[in-house]
Amino acid sequence: MRHLIVLGLVLNGLPALADTVFAEKTIRAREVIAADAVSVKDVDTVGAERSIEAVIGAEARHAIYAGQPILKASLMQAAVIERNQIAPAIFILNGLTIATEARALERGSVGDVIRAMNLTSRNTIRAEVLEGGSLKVLP
Repeated sequence: MRHLIVLGLVLNGLPALADTVFAEKTIRAREVIAADAVSVKDVDTVGAERSIEAVIGAEARHAIYAGQPILKASLMQAAVIERNQIAPAIFILNGLTIATEARALERGSVGDVIRAMNLTSRNTIRAEVLEGGSLKVLP
């Protein structure tokens, strides 16, 4: 009998099945995915997420309907700051620290660089989104 080894799996002429994460209920666009909204099935779906840990806590880019596989392209890191949200903004340069507030002009996840408006000067700034929804103003 001939065996084919692909990515550590031994195939005996049978299709290889892999875990795929499926939506148990409809997940709306921009909804953070909870554990009760997904399940794992032993089905191979190209482009689908295989790890339930990678799905839980992620945000849906668009609606995902119940019974559908959750594709990797359908997920993004959850946003911690929303458009028009007021957030603390900190500027640090050569030991000088300036703290103010800014209005986010776009939504963003941790590590994203977004545009914001300094509420004191009304100038548009570029800032990196930090954990907890604060902004680090970039020079």
